[in-house]
Amino acid sequence: MSTRFTMQDLDWPAIAERFKRLYTPAVNDVLDGYGLRHQYAHHDIRPLDHTQMIAGPAFTIVGTNNATMDLTKRVGPRVIDSFVPHVVAAYDTMGNEDTGVWGELWSNGAAKRGCVGAVVDGAIRDTAFIRRQRFPIFYKFTCPADAVGRFNIVDFGCGVNIGGVRVNPGDYIFGDEDGVVFVPSEITLEVLEKAEEVSRKEDKIRDAIDGRTSLADLYTTFGKF
Repeated sequence: MSTRFTMQDLDWPAIAERFKRLYTPAVNDVLDGYGLRHQYAHHDIRPLDHTQMIAGPAFTIVGTNNATMDLTKRVGPRVIDSFVPHVVAAYDTMGNEDTGVWGELWSNGAAKRGCVGAVVDGAIRDTAFIRRQRFPIFYKFTCPADAVGRFNIVDFGCGVNIGGVRVNPGDYIFGDEDGVVFVPSEITLEVLEKAEEVSRKEDKIRDAIDGRTSLADLYTTFGKF
């Protein structure tokens, strides 16, 4: 099991701000251009608050069904203590359907250590408290049941599956009201720059449409709408 999460020394807040000026369709279009056509989470993973976005390198977590009641074997507190600034938690529950794996205390603990959001491929609980905290989170469903006696984390800082996408530590996570996309870490900056170009191009298309330019002419000029 990993005990430390390491990241390349980049200006992650500045990168996040640039992503947040974009939108997931633009980023996904760029990923399509790389031949990476399935880098978006299944649509059943949705934001708790549609006005919030998430952007940051992935801090990966995986857990599974586990009936132990022995608190000394609970891994969760160690995971929370391992969060580092600017990351987005990517939590793989291996299909668990009867546990609220992320709640108010997880949100509080993660935020205090600089985690900027979470994508949970499973259930959350304490939903009203998370919403009140304004902690950005994407999730599958809600469930009031506690993890003790039902579920336990088995690893973190490892490869995980989130919404049908394989996600590795450090892969970039970007989510908005359209969904969540995952950018392989080695092309994060390239994808960001190309998505910014896509956004500028689409701004020109919007301006041209507002100017009553023919849609057929726009297609010829830009090759897309």
